[in-house]
Amino acid sequence: MQNRSKTLTRIGAAATAGLAIALTLGASGAWAEDGTANGDFEAQIIGGQPAEDGQFPWIVALADANDPSFNYCGGQLIAADVVLTAAHCTEGTAPADMVIRHGGTDITQTEVYEVAEIKIADGYDGSTMVNDWSLVKLAAPIPNAATVPLADADTKDWGTLTVAGWGTTESGSGSRDLLYVDVPYVTDAECADAYGAEFNAGSMICAGDLANGGEDSCQGDSGGPLVADGVLVGIVSWGHGCAEAGNPGVYANVGLLHGDITAALATL
Repeated sequence: MQNRSKTLTRIGAAATAGLAIALTLGASGAWAEDGTANGDFEAQIIGGQPAEDGQFPWIVALADANDPSFNYCGGQLIAADVVLTAAHCTEGTAPADMVIRHGGTDITQTEVYEVAEIKIADGYDGSTMVNDWSLVKLAAPIPNAATVPLADADTKDWGTLTVAGWGTTESGSGSRDLLYVDVPYVTDAECADAYGAEFNAGSMICAGDLANGGEDSCQGDSGGPLVADGVLVGIVSWGHGCAEAGNPGVYANVGLLHGDITAALATL
């Protein structure tokens, strides 16, 4: 399958291939949508609203160490010095090339933290997006950091979930303010109907309004949280377009991957 992840990429090589659309992100840098030949784009919050201070105290952004104003993925603290994010956000990146931004809803006011180590999931496959998670260890713990608890099982009926991030919005711009939106759980059978063999029920979970669309994650939200009642259920991974009817968002399924994630965490 083609890469349909939900990251943001810099204006550059993709534009020379005729696949990029320039976006403006106010004080937070320049962005581009990295497209594929059939019009699929990588993950943003569509149909969302601004988060309140303290609503997601453990959320972070991944940014370019050479230009920390350019944040391209999301993540969440699962320890004071460890971020859980998507593998496709960290694949091919050295710790010295990445920083973590944390500490508020306005991305321009967040603090910058250096990275010491990156551990990508065993079995991650960028062509299929199976096992799309990784751990980022910080150079030092964040003082008094809040962490998000991990789902330790897949209930198969999560009801309404919430996704959050600083990614692209309906306007085509990245958001300076953290946004969130509620999305309905999509069953494995419904997701398989939408995506066929691209959906892997062993490591993925889906959410979104199948009938109407209009609410979803999108460019820049990759690696960020899908939560239910304050528990991390999924990690923003991929989808066909953003907020399209019939095409739900696809997330790494934390409940199914819990054992692998906690085992990897213990090695850091």
